Order: sequence, then C-alpha cells, then structure tokens
Amino acid sequence: MFILGITGLVTAYVLLALLLLSINLYSNWSWKIKAGAIVVTTFLYVVTYISFPPLLGWPTGEPPPKRFRLVAADVLQPDKSTGAEGMIYLWLKDLNDLSARTRPRAHELPYSGQLHEAVIKAKSKLSRGMAQLGEFKRPDDANFREIDTLTRTAQEAVSIEFYDLPDPLIPEK
Repeated sequence: MFILGITGLVTAYVLLALLLLSINLYSNWSWKIKAGAIVVTTFLYVVTYISFPPLLGWPTGEPPPKRFRLVAADVLQPDKSTGAEGMIYLWLKDLNDLSARTRPRAHELPYSGQLHEAVIKAKSKLSRGMAQLGEFKRPDDANFREIDTLTRTAQEAVSIEFYDLPDPLIPEK
C-alpha cells in the first residue's frame, strides 16, 4: 500500500485550493455558488485538521476499556516550576475483544499520585516478565475528587487495579 503521509495530504489540499480558485476565476457560475464552494472547502480544511492527529497514533483521551491487558506505561509527573500538568500514558489491549489480532491503543489519563504508584508497580512486574491485567474503575460518588499534594488541586480520581496474568494450565506429557 502506498502511503504519502502528511506531505501527500498537504499537496492534495493545495491542489484542491488551486482547483477551487480556477473554478472561481474562469466559470460563469453565480457568486453564491462560488462563495458556497469556498465556505465548504474551508470547513473541510478545519475538519481534516482536527481529525488528523488521532490517525497519527497520539494517545486518546477516551477512557480505557473496563478490562484490559497492560502492554506498556509511561508517567509524566507534574512540574511545579513550569506549571505543567502530569499525565499517565498507558498502552492497552482490550480484553473484551478476544481475537489474537487486537492491537494496543494508547490512552492518556490525568496524573494522580495513587494511579502513579499503581502504574509503577505494574511496570516493574512487566519488566520482570509478569504480564499484567487491569480493570478500570471510577468511584460511584460523582463528587469524589482526589487532592493532588503536589499542586494542591482537586481532580477527578481514576482508579485502575492491576493483576498478574495467571499462568496457563498446560497438561504434563
């Protein structure tokens, strides 16, 4: 499959803009049709600009699946000097889709101390070769917030429990 990437996308839109310009300059269509074509094309430029980053593999802000297998994780801690918020990045495989061809998906979660500790423990087990399963949970109380001790701000608490993947039972020969 031939993939042009960003260069191909930019080239296609430049050619589309040139085509639109030539139609507007050399056609006898009414100015309402020409103005409508310009507005629709401009709107589609914006839609493409907003829609394209998820296709590049950036982490999604959507909540992770309820049950998953942890592939990898990374923690970006909050920085008091710059005021940057922390983030937790998880690469997960959905356990609800049991096909072997499931690809991992990157998820972006807000930083919390409790989640940071759980992710660090799961990462250490992953590095020792112990596969990790996880379950995504939210507290039932919508008013529940965790106070971040580093920034002293309240944020929605995300709770994930990690478990060791049990060894498969292989019969002896």
